[in-house]
Amino acid sequence: MIDIALKDFRAKKGRAAMCIVGVMACVLLIGTVNLVLYEMESGLEGDLGTVHGKLYFEKNGTGFPPSGSIISENLGNEVMNRSEVNPDKSTKALFMPIQNDNFSGYTMIVGLTPGREETFIENVKNVTVEGKGSLVGESDNSVIIGSQVAENFNATVGSTITVSNHKYKVIGIIKQIGTGWPLTIDNSIVMQLSHAQSVMEMPNLISTVIIVPQESIDVAEIDLQNAYPSYSIYSQNDTRKTLEDNLSQIKIFFNMISAFIFAVSVILIMIVMMMSVKEKTKEIGTMRAIGTRKRSILALIIYESLILSLIGGIIGIILMSPTYNMLGLLMGAKEVNFLSFYIPTPILIQILMIVFIIGTFSGLLPAYIATRISPIHALRYE
Repeated sequence: MIDIALKDFRAKKGRAAMCIVGVMACVLLIGTVNLVLYEMESGLEGDLGTVHGKLYFEKNGTGFPPSGSIISENLGNEVMNRSEVNPDKSTKALFMPIQNDNFSGYTMIVGLTPGREETFIENVKNVTVEGKGSLVGESDNSVIIGSQVAENFNATVGSTITVSNHKYKVIGIIKQIGTGWPLTIDNSIVMQLSHAQSVMEMPNLISTVIIVPQESIDVAEIDLQNAYPSYSIYSQNDTRKTLEDNLSQIKIFFNMISAFIFAVSVILIMIVMMMSVKEKTKEIGTMRAIGTRKRSILALIIYESLILSLIGGIIGIILMSPTYNMLGLLMGAKEVNFLSFYIPTPILIQILMIVFIIGTFSGLLPAYIATRISPIHALRYE
């Protein structure tokens, strides 16, 4: 039956092309939407890793990153001196975003106490640093930069970058965490806290205290809220809730788009396959008259539908990566490599399942109609 389906496919090129274009558009749009969601979730999970096993003491209602929080350094020292806090690993920090003139997006200035850089850089994804990972003993303008900053400024270890009219010497580059969505850690410039306060003109002010508990104390056991009711104690669970809240509305919108595109594709192929059944009424009647079983007729229509869906799906998958790169270019990406082909395995499996479902479901009704054709009436059909 597959050879008959292929023969019919070649005979009706216009109808087949319409089906293929429909499936291709469906796969391309749904795949690109899901790829964007995947990149967003992957990136934000990377930011979640920077809060793993830690607490962020900050101004109420700030969240992560705590760039909107401004507290006094004296209060930060008070929190650092509490018995449940490990002062050797915890650090006061200043987070300040700055806009970029030469490319879209932002760069996050992160001021940390020298020797405590790992408190922010450390991530559940085993972050590594090319070059030096500590500011101890380095000059005031020495910085450790995220992978996105390095790409934006075309920086390497040992080079000098200019940000907001200030020159910085790059002593380390943090390994990339995200895969497309802008992360705080990937877009960060880590420098000495005192220098960040000077550059940002915020003397004796910080954004947060990144708290690492004493080894004998679990992070969940630390209760600073009662001692500081006017401030937030931001944990990994809070970060996850924030990420989920931020993504939930976007997911609903994207899923509605995907569902609409999927329904249109199924209906399109179903209509075309019903036209095919109508055109082949006499042929199907002849096959039934010579003893062809109903299941074979059913398989013939479904095979044809699956072949069309598969061809359209493959073309759509091939075009997904260039389309995603084009989307990145329109959103302000500095450089895009259209020759690169990157589709995460979960997305690829999801798209192949969608192609299979479209091909199967869109062929079921036409196939059922074909099996109901009476041989006698079909042979009289003109």
